[in-house]
Amino acid sequence: MDICAKCGAELSQENTCESIFNEFMALEFTDPSYGQVHFLTVASYMVQHEGYSDDMYVWVQSALRRHLEEGYPTELIRQDMAIGPGSTKGIRRPLNAIPQPKVAWTMTIADVASQMHDSDSYFKLIEQWGRTALKEMGPLVTKRND
Repeated sequence: MDICAKCGAELSQENTCESIFNEFMALEFTDPSYGQVHFLTVASYMVQHEGYSDDMYVWVQSALRRHLEEGYPTELIRQDMAIGPGSTKGIRRPLNAIPQPKVAWTMTIADVASQMHDSDSYFKLIEQWGRTALKEMGPLVTKRND
C-alpha cells in the first residue's frame, strides 16, 4: 500500500492519484452520464493535490459553495471562470510557492475509485467528494473574500 504525499490517499501499488484522475477524465469525456460532474472532479482533485494558486483557492471555494449549496449551474461556473481566473495564467500553483498546510482529508479520489461501480454511484461519490473538499479546504484558503 502506498500513501499519496499530497492527499494522504491509500493507494494500491499499480495506482496513483494522477492515474485515477486520468481514468476519471477519460470516463467523463467519453460518457455524458459521467461528465456531468466534471467541475467537481477537477476542483476536488486540484484542491487536494496543491494544484491551485492562492487566488484560485479563494475562487474555487466560492464556486464549490455556490454550486453545491445553491445549485449554481456548472455552465455558469465555466463562463465565470473564463472572464475571471480563467482569463489569466494564475490558475496553477507556482512551483516555488510556499508549501500549503497538510489537511487530513476524510475522502479522496481513491475512495471514489474503490466504491464506484456505475455512473449513478460515480455521480453520488463525486458530489460527496466535492462536499468533503469544500468542508475541509479552509486551511488552504489564505485570502478571504471581503
